[in-house]
Amino acid sequence: MRNRIIAILCILTTVLALAGCNKPKTETSANTTIEESIRTEPLPTLKVGMMSAVDSAPFYHALQEGYFTQEGVDVELILFTNGQNRQTALQTGQVDGAMTDLVALITQTDSDFALTGTLSTDGDFPLLATGPLDGKKSVSAGTMEISVTNYLLEQYLAPKYEIEKVFINEIPARLEAVVSGQLDTGIFPEPFASIGALRGLEKIVFEGIPSESLNIIAFTKSAIAEKESAIRSFHIAYGRAVADLQRNPELARDVLMKVIPNLPPAVRDTMHLPEYHAPRLPSDGFTKEIIAWTGTVTGREYILEPSAMLDPRFVRQ
Repeated sequence: MRNRIIAILCILTTVLALAGCNKPKTETSANTTIEESIRTEPLPTLKVGMMSAVDSAPFYHALQEGYFTQEGVDVELILFTNGQNRQTALQTGQVDGAMTDLVALITQTDSDFALTGTLSTDGDFPLLATGPLDGKKSVSAGTMEISVTNYLLEQYLAPKYEIEKVFINEIPARLEAVVSGQLDTGIFPEPFASIGALRGLEKIVFEGIPSESLNIIAFTKSAIAEKESAIRSFHIAYGRAVADLQRNPELARDVLMKVIPNLPPAVRDTMHLPEYHAPRLPSDGFTKEIIAWTGTVTGREYILEPSAMLDPRFVRQ
């Protein structure tokens, strides 16, 4: 009996010893995991302002699919419905960059708060009209004065009509002026042009105008100096998203309906989508044309080269 008790005690001692050997391994494994997590550096961050326009589709698709994080940057997209709020966010450092346009970029180049354009985006600006414009010698048209919409209005209509321009900055007010018949036509960004079409207006699209994109992503000078790598990753992820939308444009419709507030469901299939392009910038020739046109509108002479406002390094593969 005594020998039996000794044998049982030996077995228990062995089991406890094995358990004691295993315990440190488990703790070491857990500690290693925690240490590895601590050692993992957070991704660089980038805050970029978007506008409620079809241009934003590739960016939100990239965010939705995780392309930004896969490329090594933590991106926050902030949607603005008002250009002034976007500008305030840029100047107060709430965002590193934002969606804007060439005319705004040109007028700011001479200011104390110059931005640098890094990527053309693809927007769309149809006309909304109370009826066909054919047969008219002159048309009254709503637009913004110092804006790409003013430039586009001339490109659309000047070859055939005398244009009586009426400057109405706020899109809802401009839309009401057309709906009520106070104006023959007005120019609007998509998808808001499609909202006007739902109200009985005729949407007129001019394929091939403009010859190059007027819309652009621009970053602050400090962001480009301090976050070059993050901005480069941002552009690579954008290119991946564009490739998806080129293969399946329905993805653009889906994401726009998700992120732009208060869009009527009927707009999904009626909005006119642009052709989304791989990362690029406008040519020097086109940029100089817009610089000259902006000078005629503002009454100022802008003596600057495209290289003073555009940085091509981020679109080079």
